[in-house]
This record gives sequence, C-alpha cells and structure tokens, in this order.
Amino acid sequence: MNTQDLTDHEYALLESIYHHTEDRPVRQRDLARVVGISLGMTNVILQKLAQKGWVIIRRINSRNIQYAVTPSGIEQISRKSFLFLKRTVRNVVFYKDMLDQLVADLKTRGYRAIVLVGKSDFDFVLAYLCQKHQLEFIESQTPSRREGAKLIYAEDVAGALSTNGKSTNGKAAQEEVYLHDILIGR
Repeated sequence: MNTQDLTDHEYALLESIYHHTEDRPVRQRDLARVVGISLGMTNVILQKLAQKGWVIIRRINSRNIQYAVTPSGIEQISRKSFLFLKRTVRNVVFYKDMLDQLVADLKTRGYRAIVLVGKSDFDFVLAYLCQKHQLEFIESQTPSRREGAKLIYAEDVAGALSTNGKSTNGKAAQEEVYLHDILIGR
C-alpha cells in the first residue's frame, strides 16, 4: 500500500491508537477529541483503517471496543513519520540558508551584532550563523537598540510597525526586521 493513501486524520488516529498507554481501551470519543474531528467521522475513518488492514477492531462487550494497530498499520505510521521528518529537515535547511544570507548581508553592511527580540524557534540557528560570520548574538525580551546591532524580531513577536510605514518609536520601518517576514518570503 502507498503511504499517499494515508490521510492526516488516518495518521493521527493510527498514532493515537498505537501510543495509547492507559489500562482501559481507547474510546472513539477520546480519539475524536485528540484528533479534532467529529465522532461520526472518527467512526468512518476507523472503519476505513480496518478495511485497509491497518487497524483491528474487536468488540470486548456490548459497550467496549478494542482497537489495535496491525504490523501493516505500524509500517504506514513509520513511512508517514519518515516523510514528515524528511520534509522537516529539508525546511530547516531551507530556512537556515535564508537566515545565513541575511546574516552575511548584515555583516557586509557593517553590523557587528544581532539582537533577537523575543523567543524564537530559530534562535539556535541565528546564534550559530552569528558565530560563523563573527557577529555578536544577543537575545532580549524587549527591543534594545545598540550601536552597530541589527534588531530582529522573533517570529511570534507582534509587529511594532504602524500603518504609515514608520515604527512605533518613529524610526524608519526598514530598520526593523521580522523573522516571520523573512521566513515566509515577504
């Protein structure tokens, strides 16, 4: 069977069943809540997984049903997980290259440091790239302007720009860099 046949909801249900560790059997209602889909849709997907041979459905009594992932289902989880990992690594390399270009450009423009404002998932990448390009890397929770330092706002920091193209402190908008904008290509 092809991993492309495994939808995200099917994958999430398979993983939830596979990783279920409680003593009592997992219930459809619990699976629906974890995956974020309706109870009816959960039932349809579980039946589909059983038809594909990825899940075994066994009635324990009139109220309880037991679900078990088959070896074929485990193989599907592994394949999909590998594809996610592969895509994630490719994205990390892509983003690292974008940030490397930014840091190298800042170095050639005469900056001596980068101040990262806020907490970022890319802080370790920026720290590495600053070391590589011999720039000081500073993490800060608030914007603190320093001579020779470029402010870069973490991807989850609310924009400090107003609608007229000026920052809230009156400086030109181009002085502020937002990781979010860099990473999505604005």
